[in-house]
Amino acid sequence: MQERILTKLWASRYTTDLSAFSAEIAQNAIMQIVDASSSVGRRKTVERLMRSLQVSCERAGIQTNTLFSYVPNVVNLSDAQRIAISATQLYKQTTEFYEQHSLPLSSFVLMPSIGLQAIEKLSANLEPALHDLRVQHLTAKDPRTIGFLSTQFHFSTQFLLGQLTPVEQILLSPYFRFLEEQVCIPWKRICDAAAEHSVESPYLELVRQMLPQSKDIAKTVFRGMVQLNPNHQSRRGGLNEPGVTASTIRDIQMFQGYLLLCILEGSVASIEEELVPLCVMVFPAIDVTWELVNQGTQLLIEELIARMQPEQIQILYPYARSMRYFFAELCG
Repeated sequence: MQERILTKLWASRYTTDLSAFSAEIAQNAIMQIVDASSSVGRRKTVERLMRSLQVSCERAGIQTNTLFSYVPNVVNLSDAQRIAISATQLYKQTTEFYEQHSLPLSSFVLMPSIGLQAIEKLSANLEPALHDLRVQHLTAKDPRTIGFLSTQFHFSTQFLLGQLTPVEQILLSPYFRFLEEQVCIPWKRICDAAAEHSVESPYLELVRQMLPQSKDIAKTVFRGMVQLNPNHQSRRGGLNEPGVTASTIRDIQMFQGYLLLCILEGSVASIEEELVPLCVMVFPAIDVTWELVNQGTQLLIEELIARMQPEQIQILYPYARSMRYFFAELCG
């Protein structure tokens, strides 16, 4: 029961507000969405993506290799090729799943938002290939490999969405974002860890309250980072560059995910052994300073505390303190 509650909250993260989107384009926006979301519309979208799927994933691999060229022996050429093949297969499965789950016309009348359909089924469909990917690459002695993987999937999503119309992007982005987050954010592990807690557990209640707010929290923290660092430049551009904004908000959600996982597991091991090595791999490669990361971590903790009851803050405190310590150490 506990796991199912969090699974529903997990699925709610992948939604798009139709009313906000329709205001951005012409008055016929809803009809465009209805057409693109129909069985025929989805088939056309998927057919177009399939023609360039392999090339896009290979291109993402090349860009990732270039980005991390300063780090010796993170992945060799054969590993990079296998990762591209695995990514292609996972995106193929995801787009095929999207094609099979078109929405009825009534959905656009009854719901103010749309998003990922049948998250548990999609997760189950992808799990064998994701498991193989983890076995092949994430169990390697170098834990920084996850940084390479998460970056390659991020670039793959960017390249694939860039080939779609704005309406198609709205419909498909929840599915690609879900896949991308499976590589670097432990949402599924959070749901699994919830099963070890009773319904009355204050730890479970804290996670249940914070999980649906994760994106809003990330956006608030991001705005604070921009205000404090208006001139910050990484290798990918300023914080307000669309691609940088999207990846930064995703990273803030990743930090939240690891905090919530540690709370449910009763240990900071996942932060120390997974999150920190991942950040050590990725952030120097794109010229993100540890000062910025440390500042973002502090802003995140402050935002979480602002949304919690006093007893929940006491639960959060030891895990937040450890996270702050780990990243403060990297500031030297």
